[in-house]
Amino acid sequence: MSPTMKYTMSLLKKYLKPYVKLVVILSLTIIVYNVLNIFLPQILRTYINAALSSTLDFQFLLTISLIYIGVSLLYRSLMVFIRFVSIKLAWLTTNDLRVDLAFHCINLDMTFHNQKKTGEMIERIDGDATTLSEFFSTFSIFFLGSFLIIIGIIIAIFIEGWIYGVIFLAYTFIAFIAIFLVRNVVAPYWKKVRESTTALFGNVEENVSGLEDIQPNAGSSYIMKRFLDHSKVNYTDRINSTLYSRVYFLLVVLMRAVINIAILVAFAYFAVPLGADIGQLYLLLSYAATLIWPIRLIIWQIDMMQNSIANIDRIKEFFDIKSKIENLGERSFPEKNVNLTFEKLSFGYKEENLVLQGINFDLQPGKKIGLVGKTGSGKTTIARLIFRLYEPNEGNITVNGFKVAEFPLHELRKNIAYVTQDVELFKASIKDNITFFNKEISDEEIIDVIHELGLKEWYESLPNGLETIVYSDELGLSAGEEQLLALTRAFLKDPKIVILDEASSRLDPATERQVDQALEKLLQGRSAIIIAHRLPTLEKVDDIIILGKGKIIEAGSRAELVKNPQSLFSELLQKGMEGYLQ
Repeated sequence: MSPTMKYTMSLLKKYLKPYVKLVVILSLTIIVYNVLNIFLPQILRTYINAALSSTLDFQFLLTISLIYIGVSLLYRSLMVFIRFVSIKLAWLTTNDLRVDLAFHCINLDMTFHNQKKTGEMIERIDGDATTLSEFFSTFSIFFLGSFLIIIGIIIAIFIEGWIYGVIFLAYTFIAFIAIFLVRNVVAPYWKKVRESTTALFGNVEENVSGLEDIQPNAGSSYIMKRFLDHSKVNYTDRINSTLYSRVYFLLVVLMRAVINIAILVAFAYFAVPLGADIGQLYLLLSYAATLIWPIRLIIWQIDMMQNSIANIDRIKEFFDIKSKIENLGERSFPEKNVNLTFEKLSFGYKEENLVLQGINFDLQPGKKIGLVGKTGSGKTTIARLIFRLYEPNEGNITVNGFKVAEFPLHELRKNIAYVTQDVELFKASIKDNITFFNKEISDEEIIDVIHELGLKEWYESLPNGLETIVYSDELGLSAGEEQLLALTRAFLKDPKIVILDEASSRLDPATERQVDQALEKLLQGRSAIIIAHRLPTLEKVDDIIILGKGKIIEAGSRAELVKNPQSLFSELLQKGMEGYLQ
């Protein structure tokens, strides 16, 4: 068995195991369904022969009619039940796969997320899993079930007469080959449709996301031309695939005609020698019509397996990616007097291009450091390294003398809060946005935090309190309300350290005052690194670190740097932050 098939079998075993009862029920139902599929024509054959008999027995005909109606209802009910259970099983298994794949991707380091586009990840996590849904739930069951019904029909036909059995056996063999060959002709055209459809929607997504640049630069005509070109290709591919698909259906009709003609000819020649009757002719024609479906189903299952293996390879590729961030720490985070230290730290997103070089500083308990630097100087990178979104190339980050890698990731990130200018919101309630869907946090705890931050007035302005739903930008929160929500998130964590990427820099004066008051509460008694964009923010800090090209070019007590007219910070105060950052 190939490695891919072994992996496929392991996935099937893993994701079907929790639903083994459902699999058994579905398997038994399909067996009964197939038996009834073979049995129904036998009932009608008996009815036809009885109806054409010289001595009519109306009581017998009524009994046969009732049996046929009852079995037919059961047969149709089982068909609906099979479809229901197979779809349910498909979604249960593939939803489990989606959860595992999404969880795996979320826990990979940022190097992975920087390399993979959002659309590609969605396609892998959702698209590939959806493609596998039928395969996971029904492949082995329907594949084996189709073979069983073919074997059952051929055995039943041989019982009726060896010549009929030979005809059906030859027909089955030829039908398999013919359908398989035609499928090979049609499949590439549908592959082209999938590719051109992907390109079309990729173009649409790209254009919609770039509207702010397209419209001001008068690029609409060019964009529409590109959309038209993609649409033409997709339209042509769909026309071609549809035309060639008609060949497939024409073949099915032709195969049915061939088997029916063969049955009629054989019946004409062998009816007398074999003691045939009209009921037997109906039986043969009925079985001929039934036989083509399991043949097509087997070919379809083979196609699905081939497509699924390609998707499984893609899923395996994701699962095989290992995070560069090892979560092996077992040390508990200190409850108080937390001292965060950077020791000779260097880092680059690419090894040859260092973003930070030889960074040394010490954030003492309860102290606040102001971090200043031009765009690209490494301010945000420092925050990412503290959270272990990346690992440093050289040097260490320690908490009370212990490397951050010695703490479990959950423990580390739970005790450090990060408040930025851009707040990520979900289309969910205020409560879920504050707690990140943690149902263990009560409404009372959240409201207590809101009141403690001095945000009672903001909370009372919400139309439905904590159950107020955050929608899109048009129906969502203002920038100020977003920041208030982010501060509530941070305070609820009760962090030991706060990293603040100046949250009030884009707010109106009134909202800014409200956010600043909440910030005062959040920072009270806590250590903080404040990434500063404006001078007023630096009034709250104890120490200043100025970064330039990934290095610390000035550091020291804010009070001392202010007194020193030769310091860069004094020059910054004179010229203004905006002049320095440009």
